Amino acid sequence: MTVDLNRLILGKSYNSTKVFRTAQHVVQAILLGVVVPALILLLIWDLTDNPNPVPGVVVIAGLVMLCFFFSYVFVVPDDLTSSATDRTLAIASKIFAYTSRGLTPEAALGASKIILSETIASAICFTDGKQVLASWGEDSAKCPAGTPVVLRTTLNVINSGEQSVFSRDASTETGGYFPRLRAGIVAPLTVRGHCVGTLELYYPRLGSIDMRQTALASGFADLISTQLASFELERQDELTARVELRALQSQVDPHFLFNTISTIVSLVRTEPDKARSLLIDFSNYYRQTLSDSDTLTTLEHEVEQGTRYINLMQARYGGGRLRVSVDIDFEVRDSMVPPFILQPLLENCIKHAQRETEPLSIRVRAFETDDGLEIIVEDDGIGMSEEVCAHLFEQHRREEPESITADGSIKRGCGLALFNVLQRIHFFYGEDSGMRVKSQEGVGTQVIVELNGDPHEPAPMKA
Repeated sequence: MTVDLNRLILGKSYNSTKVFRTAQHVVQAILLGVVVPALILLLIWDLTDNPNPVPGVVVIAGLVMLCFFFSYVFVVPDDLTSSATDRTLAIASKIFAYTSRGLTPEAALGASKIILSETIASAICFTDGKQVLASWGEDSAKCPAGTPVVLRTTLNVINSGEQSVFSRDASTETGGYFPRLRAGIVAPLTVRGHCVGTLELYYPRLGSIDMRQTALASGFADLISTQLASFELERQDELTARVELRALQSQVDPHFLFNTISTIVSLVRTEPDKARSLLIDFSNYYRQTLSDSDTLTTLEHEVEQGTRYINLMQARYGGGRLRVSVDIDFEVRDSMVPPFILQPLLENCIKHAQRETEPLSIRVRAFETDDGLEIIVEDDGIGMSEEVCAHLFEQHRREEPESITADGSIKRGCGLALFNVLQRIHFFYGEDSGMRVKSQEGVGTQVIVELNGDPHEPAPMKA
């Protein structure tokens, strides 16, 4: 990446101090190569009787050309390369300072200012494929963050992943932002082969866009894409660590472990067949929990894991306290889904939605939609207020996971499970998929998981 930007920036204006120093070197070399030979020639001419100056002029001309050649080949390129390298590193460092934690509106605005200063574009714009993240330059006030993407070229680049140049004067583009700027370049920002946004450079006219400008746009887009991919890897490593920690906590949870064993022991004499069945569920449940959490599984397999957990909980609380129904369309049973997205939702229902005396009913549904797959987990428990429901996925909920009590207040224990499920959905399916929560106090809660498009299967993690 640095090499490409070096080549691009080498063609732009250089640091004035650096160029002046280079010019001084050239002048000194020329004077040294002209004055000294001229003095020698005059001395020879004065000491000889040959009045013909032609041989001397030829010698001087050759020496002058040699000085020019030496200055051009040895002095200028080294100095310019050093200047371009310094400039490249400075630009990359500035952009990295903004985009190292993802492409947020603040990061996009900072990067826009840097890129505008390094090109002849009149305005810069970043989008996430759906809306404008930030813009800077001429008429940028008319294109604030949150403006929906309407530029046809942007939509085409999002779908194709290929950089494109447009011109309103050529009638190839009629919509969009910055109406007084008649041409532009739209470059894709890609992570793991998926276009996650665009970098857009706008110019007064199509003639302003040359090969250098298109190469600059491509270079900056590649640089930012690389940084976004690096951030995504860091984010996934952090997510994996948190998921593994959560799984480890669940594996050694003494309450769940001892209560389940006690339940099975109590059934050994009275209902040996049921005890044997629960023991098999218990063994399979922990075997699956210990398996690889970064490989897609079928929906049917995920439902089986959730059913094992429900069987253990029903044995503990009794069939009268906990009623569960599962309705999975046959067409979606083999659909690939992220592992460990159903069991945490069922666990939340049982731990945080039950009333003190009344039974709890849980219903699990899954069916095909126009965009993909939808999974719904709903209960008729205590529910929660609109205010609490609206803030379930906020940052402080993730750092200090909490749940809802019967009186609508908040206590620790719930938010991390929902956050982990949402993050796993985003990792495997992208930002177009997600999770919604609907709840009403005293009525119940509904969690809707939307899996749109095709999932992304990550490469196996190295030990």
